[in-house]
Amino acid sequence: MSRASRFAAVATLALGSWVALGAQAFELRGFRGMHWGEGAEALRDAGPAQVDGDVACYQRERENLIFGDTELSGVHYCFHNDRLVMVMLEAPVAREAFSAEFQRTYGRPAKHNAHADVWGGVPSTTHAELVSQGPQGARLTITVSRIEADAARRMVQLASRPAAPDAAPATAAVARMPLAY
Repeated sequence: MSRASRFAAVATLALGSWVALGAQAFELRGFRGMHWGEGAEALRDAGPAQVDGDVACYQRERENLIFGDTELSGVHYCFHNDRLVMVMLEAPVAREAFSAEFQRTYGRPAKHNAHADVWGGVPSTTHAELVSQGPQGARLTITVSRIEADAARRMVQLASRPAAPDAAPATAAVARMPLAY
């Protein structure tokens, strides 16, 4: 094998490895102007909070309810100890349609089965899971990888029910507690 042929083979292998690794990378620094770890006061135009102890979820009053070409029925920004750790998007479309839309931007899911599509994984600092909410509904949950399971469960429950009319505004719902996210 000539020197040029060996160089071409090594370059092709290196490029192929880089492309394969990049295809599995799933990183988001936050969502729509909010960065992971930011406090609730940074969430502009937030409606009343849904609070359960150290977790709180908000919806913006003037949220863009479109993701790509998919119409959304809701976007929830959820905080643990006043730090953004989860965003949930709900859409009145079948999971497969929402998955195709998400894949246009973020690539194929790392895991796909009958119940969920999952992006992210061990090297990623972001995790996304898309599940069906009935035959014509889907929920995409995007989280930081280091999230307490109990806090995540409570956030999903909060986002599933309407906020009380007398709920706290975004700037006062949760006491400040420093965390390293």
